[in-house]
Amino acid sequence: MSQAQQAPLTARDVLYEAARVACLAPSIEDSQPWLWRIRADTLELRMDRSRQLTGTDPQGRLMVISCGAVLHHACVVLAVLGVAFTVDRLDDPAEPDLLARLTLTGPHVVTADDMRLHHALRTRCTDRRPFLGVASLPEDVMALLRRAAQPFAVGMYELEPPVPTSAAAVMAFTWPTHQIPESRDGVPPTPAVPKISRTGPFRDPGPGEDRYTTYLAFTTAGNTRADWLTTGEAASAVLLTATTVGLASSVVSDTPNTCDTPAGCWQLTIRLGVNESAPAVPPRPRRPHDEVIDVIRAA
Repeated sequence: MSQAQQAPLTARDVLYEAARVACLAPSIEDSQPWLWRIRADTLELRMDRSRQLTGTDPQGRLMVISCGAVLHHACVVLAVLGVAFTVDRLDDPAEPDLLARLTLTGPHVVTADDMRLHHALRTRCTDRRPFLGVASLPEDVMALLRRAAQPFAVGMYELEPPVPTSAAAVMAFTWPTHQIPESRDGVPPTPAVPKISRTGPFRDPGPGEDRYTTYLAFTTAGNTRADWLTTGEAASAVLLTATTVGLASSVVSDTPNTCDTPAGCWQLTIRLGVNESAPAVPPRPRRPHDEVIDVIRAA
């Protein structure tokens, strides 16, 4: 059969591809704590509690944030596949692991922005090494990141180092008055590069100084599961947008989760910078697709 004669993709094909590629999303400690379930023209996102980091994440907050990132990734893939869809974010006590449902609604005209984000999704990788040569990001780049985060109603603030490392330090930290939005797998047991001293509070990324890092804090008005999910979506949107303009990035897992800030509840921090001269970071292994995607076939 020639390419022109190939059968069109079914709804199941489209949803499976979205779930498969979305699993390239970043997750806290590379835990990949998500499960997908395909039913007819819907794609359900569920938590995989067997992947919860119970020692550092007893509430499951970081698990849900990670699932928010994979949810946004799936939306990016569906858009580039030319389908429209709705997103229902769920919190049903009868199904406590069910987080969201994507439902296909018809065709979508693929845009240049759709293609740029999809390319970024395919090429983005976590880079914890020191960043080089740019003391602060240009305002036009910050404006681009602002627009990426805005749809999720999550606060995003640029932090001046030294960034507080504990909930107690947050109390004495002077937060910026300007909110940026206008309103197999796992982390290796040993680091890939030697440790360094750095101004930020987080995992040591490698040799050199990290003084050129831009830290962005994500905050929410509340501290509910819905807030955690949208934090992950906003972080994914910002990470992919940063990738489209050539920035390297990583997610900071040990952000103090406290609501005692003038900006609300601090949920997550990401770090951005330039690493153009550094060698590419190898991709992290992903979980097998049959382990994370379940297709429910009609009886």
